[in-house]
Amino acid sequence: MKIVSVEEMQAIEKHADLNGLSYNQMMHNAGGGITSWLLNHVAIFHGAVGLIGSGNNGGDALIALTGLAQHGIRTLACLVKNRSKDDLLEAYLRWGGTVVDLTKNQRMAALEAALNNGMTLLDGILGTGLKLPLRGDLAGLMGKISTIVKKCSRSPIVAIDCPSGVDCDSGIVADVTIRADFTLCMAAIKKGLLKQPGRSFCGEFNLINIGLSKETKQLMDGKPKVVDLPYVSKHLPTRSDIGHKGTFGTCQVVAGSRSFTGACYLAGKAAYSSGCGLVDIGAIEEVYHIVSGQLIEAVWTILPAVGGAYADQGLPILKSNIEKADALVLGPGMGFCHENVTFVSKLLGKLPPELSTVIDADGLNLLAEIDCWWDKLPQNTILTPHPGEMSTLTGISIKEIQENRWKIAVDYAQKWGVVLVLKGAMTVIASPVERWHIIPVSDSSLATAGSGDVLAGLIGGLFAQGVSAKEAAICGAWLHAQAGLFAKKRFGTAYCVTALDILEALPTAFLKIKQAGR
Repeated sequence: MKIVSVEEMQAIEKHADLNGLSYNQMMHNAGGGITSWLLNHVAIFHGAVGLIGSGNNGGDALIALTGLAQHGIRTLACLVKNRSKDDLLEAYLRWGGTVVDLTKNQRMAALEAALNNGMTLLDGILGTGLKLPLRGDLAGLMGKISTIVKKCSRSPIVAIDCPSGVDCDSGIVADVTIRADFTLCMAAIKKGLLKQPGRSFCGEFNLINIGLSKETKQLMDGKPKVVDLPYVSKHLPTRSDIGHKGTFGTCQVVAGSRSFTGACYLAGKAAYSSGCGLVDIGAIEEVYHIVSGQLIEAVWTILPAVGGAYADQGLPILKSNIEKADALVLGPGMGFCHENVTFVSKLLGKLPPELSTVIDADGLNLLAEIDCWWDKLPQNTILTPHPGEMSTLTGISIKEIQENRWKIAVDYAQKWGVVLVLKGAMTVIASPVERWHIIPVSDSSLATAGSGDVLAGLIGGLFAQGVSAKEAAICGAWLHAQAGLFAKKRFGTAYCVTALDILEALPTAFLKIKQAGR
């Protein structure tokens, strides 16, 4: 799913109109696509009620309601703005649709009754061209509607192109914005829906085809993308039924310390959960004695320590292992100290230039102490910083990073020549030469200690199976986010989710891909 600004989408629609696909036909294609999506994805047997504005989103909603009526489904159109002498409204009435006029702040009881009966709500009040603040009668009317919707929790809410009240460029929201369970994006997703607070009002994104030609779609070439299930399914490694552990790669993990013993378990187990054939964990003896009995699948390489840190004497042992590995995960839970800075600096000088390498957590903080560290990395390197680690690497404040996540990720991926996974709400993946990608998940279930260790191991395991740096990062980040959502669903709350729960939910995330037809 491509990401565009409101202005860019308007230019795309104008190009389509000038080249034979009229605005009216685009609207009918959109409405028909919404009908099909509803019939296939929502338990709509209670019926559907549409909030109808005066613009194209209201037209899309009317066409969708008409399509549902043609399938014998009970519908109700609630006019939030006047649509007198409207062909779409007349067509809807001919198919037996029911219309309620809310524009005078009356008949609100009809909307409340429909929602209390479990009817699916289609939000077609305001479109992508909205500029805040809302004023006048519309603001008051939407306030009353929003209050009713919040009370009627039984009804699934489907936003058409965007939840009404979200600025689709900035992500700013009005106080009366209607929070959706699903947002159906017409042809592309608008960038403001991927910024907070707007993202929290959108629910799950789905793409609706409005019939754009190949030539018109070329206007979106080079635009950044939202990562979705079909994308990940396409780029995951295949598994041969006659393969062996060597077929599916070896991942060398260097992780863990006295204070962070669990990091090597989370990273190593996640690497195995990715489908990797063999995981070798290099850790100091203190960590080995605590963790090895829990991660019995792993091969363990005990590295010498000095005062709890990684000693230089372990470098020849590790170098020998790495020469046989397909990927390296470096850093989770290693601890930050001068001895480890020296260890990592010397290790970088011994890595094969083509080695697939993931550096995370303390590995990133240690990198920041090494002069011109970006010149010492292997060619296929993935860095996975959270905003604090990104601040350490760049010298830019966390506040500025969070305010400019997309641009900063792209700029530094290019500067450092790496694939950069800037973690956080809507994780950004940027590569040196291609457009960036966004994981469209913003959920506190992922905000727990050790979550990043799971992600690093998952990416490393995919990397070891021959997936490219960009695709390993993208697929790993998407699967990790899905696992967090599944763990939250299991408990019914994000409060109780731990990194171990995310790790244990990874098989469910992979199963989602299989069930989709992989």
